[in-house]
Amino acid sequence: MTGHGAFAAHRRDGDDVIKALDGQHPAGARFVAAAQHVGLTGMNAYLSALRAAGVTLPPRLSVESLRPLAVRHRWITGPVLLDYAAVDPSHFIDAVIEIAQWVRALDATDARVDTNLANFCLAGDRIVLVDVLPPLIPSVRPEPSNSFEVLFNALCFDTTVILDALIGYAARALLHSGVNLAAGQHENLARQLPHKVAEASFPASWFRARAALALGALAGEAEPESVHAFFALTSVRAFRDLPEAERAHRLRQVDQTAKERAST
Repeated sequence: MTGHGAFAAHRRDGDDVIKALDGQHPAGARFVAAAQHVGLTGMNAYLSALRAAGVTLPPRLSVESLRPLAVRHRWITGPVLLDYAAVDPSHFIDAVIEIAQWVRALDATDARVDTNLANFCLAGDRIVLVDVLPPLIPSVRPEPSNSFEVLFNALCFDTTVILDALIGYAARALLHSGVNLAAGQHENLARQLPHKVAEASFPASWFRARAALALGALAGEAEPESVHAFFALTSVRAFRDLPEAERAHRLRQVDQTAKERAST
């Protein structure tokens, strides 16, 4: 969901895949260090929390090594969920709703999942989370030291922001696919937005605005081009690559654009 691409290097080993946490994680060295130090007990507790919340994990998932942190699991041959929006939008929306249920179930635990739609595969009728690195454990997250880390922390650990981001990304994927949704499908997706708005912060306002705009475009209330432009303006990757002084300017741009869109 974070839009940074893969966080782990992987290699095939027969019917298995081994994934190791990438030392060049885009969130920075402190984030990687926190993940690397969870240890075997911490990583297994994290995976247990995911399973207890109903998250479907790959078969034979286990910790392979601790330095670097790596896991092994059976290779999943099914399609990536992100690519399925154009193939079967109804199945895609059902899968997104199931992921949203997992996010809610994890809210009271010390575990979160990265809901980037590229992190999930379809295996028959089941949606499987195939990327569990880095482990997102709220109790060991480092304190943010700049505005990008504030954004990234919220996207990883704030349940309301995670849900807003998930629904926004899903709605944008459907817009990209150009499919026509059946009656009620748009509403089913929109109902997954939290009733409570996250604590006032720029990550909360960014991702709620993205979700509202993308859902509005699906309902024919906004042009798809305006959605794509706003997602580009609020790109996590682009924000990461800006110097801190320019991030302040981007915050003002986004705030002004969001207000203008809300008034139209």
